Amino acid sequence: MPMIHHELSHWPLVISIAAGPSTLADMEAFTREWDRWLARGEPFASLRVFADQASLVHPEGSAQKARQWLQDKSQTIRAQVIGMANVVPASDYERMRKMNVEKLFGVPADTFQDVPSALSWLRERVFAPRKLPFDEQAVAAGIEAVLATAAKRGRA
Repeated sequence: MPMIHHELSHWPLVISIAAGPSTLADMEAFTREWDRWLARGEPFASLRVFADQASLVHPEGSAQKARQWLQDKSQTIRAQVIGMANVVPASDYERMRKMNVEKLFGVPADTFQDVPSALSWLRERVFAPRKLPFDEQAVAAGIEAVLATAAKRGRA
């Protein structure tokens, strides 16, 4: 069962968890969420967790819309996003890490094959240098809870 869940309770960290295939409508909803976060005018970091291979597949017709959105928002993203970590399935890590997310978005970014590595990078590269609080355990627990709920729904 497809799912995209956004968690803002750890602001300035935005957590987005995706499982299953996305539709074009899902992608458009995702960019609307980004528009809302950017509209706050506050710095924030993004942690995107792709729970499975299907969540990495872009829906047909999304590439051009995503490119246009990124072009329109690139200056705002560079001004407000203080870091971006992506977690992908281990089976896709080698392929996905070759994409230069940092260059694409113009912000500190990296790709990881597990949540603990991404959280460690966020703590060391994004939150600690800015002296921002970061509760790795609470973030990890929240991600696990969402993934467990998604897994139960998928088996229902």
